[in-house]
Amino acid sequence: MAAFSKFASAVAAAFLTLATPGAFADTPATVGESEGALSEMALGADDAPVTVIEYASLTCSHCAHWHEEVFPTVDEKYIKTGKVRFILREMPVVPAHPALVARSYAGSMLARCAADAGGSDSYFSLMDTLFETQEVWAFGEDARGELVKTAAAAGIDEAAFDACLQRADVKAHIDENISIATNEFAIQGTPSFIINGKYRRFGTFEEIFEALDAAAANAD
Repeated sequence: MAAFSKFASAVAAAFLTLATPGAFADTPATVGESEGALSEMALGADDAPVTVIEYASLTCSHCAHWHEEVFPTVDEKYIKTGKVRFILREMPVVPAHPALVARSYAGSMLARCAADAGGSDSYFSLMDTLFETQEVWAFGEDARGELVKTAAAAGIDEAAFDACLQRADVKAHIDENISIATNEFAIQGTPSFIINGKYRRFGTFEEIFEALDAAAANAD
């Protein structure tokens, strides 16, 4: 417990370097609850026969590879054809690296705040940008500066950026994603995938195509 408390304190300290220090506060969403920061971020038809939940961290290099190199095929072949409903849940956990955890939280919160104005489309657009530029903001020297620039390009000024990172409701929602991943599915790393309610492990990313084909066939 003492080790966890020390780690949590380190995460909090790292987090405060990304935002103007201030008490976490709730900020009302500007769109309907089904579309805003606290909604389930999903792509695809609600009645798709296969539901895929990905748990990912924005500072995970394997997650970035998945989203840049593999996910576009999943999107074209399964999501846009109505076979898969895809849900993305943040899991900013990087053992022994509190600064990366803090940066992953910050990026995830920023994407969720974008959804208040633009719904899930804005969320996924910003997540795509953050994965594509991961090397710059997540592993660079000026994480805050790079995130502020990314936010500005998405129409979020610096004041709104700082307000977003102080939202207790958004952070709590991400914490709940982590709790579900660890307590219900025993997930310890990212990216991890739940297909139709079952935690699946893959030796390679390409193996997910076989799993999706099989899940779709079994649902027919």
